[in-house]
Amino acid sequence: MGQRHLETDAELSIDCAASRLEMDPAADIARAAFEHAGELAALEYGRSAAVLGALRLAARRTDVRALDHDRLADAFDVDPERVVAAHELLARHLTPPADADEIRSLRRTLIVAQEVLAAIERGRAAGPELPGSHLADAAPFLLARASSHLDSRTDREFPGLDAAALRAHIDRLEADLELARLGTKLYALVHDGD
Repeated sequence: MGQRHLETDAELSIDCAASRLEMDPAADIARAAFEHAGELAALEYGRSAAVLGALRLAARRTDVRALDHDRLADAFDVDPERVVAAHELLARHLTPPADADEIRSLRRTLIVAQEVLAAIERGRAAGPELPGSHLADAAPFLLARASSHLDSRTDREFPGLDAAALRAHIDRLEADLELARLGTKLYALVHDGD
């Protein structure tokens, strides 16, 4: 029979809560949100609710799975409604993320760029075959560049995309996607030391 470890309200930290909820990838983002406005949330709703609210915010702005109310109540002795309220207070002190369409568009462009890079690294000159795909519309310039390595008038081959340049482009797309998902203020807080 397992023993449940209970922290007092003053003890709960972002790292401890993230670990118990198996949300370690969201810890840095939650920590940045908490350091920015967590004291206000803690004064209003209690430290545990503020910490969990920061984790909830981080989960919603990243690929980390969302926190459900029952899991919070089971793992911590905290009212889930207080966590939601703390999350909302934290969100009011940050800029909102980009709209869902912009985030989706960036994600699709990133996927196409990664597929083109994978094709280049496999030694394939042309880009991925995506006829009729919604991904083909995501980065038409990239697909056209990857596919147009032959000049149809002369049958001379032109150099395709440079893998190093494409990797740098992918890095920029990943940063753009993170910025869109986090919002400008939270992105700046997370990357303040970079």
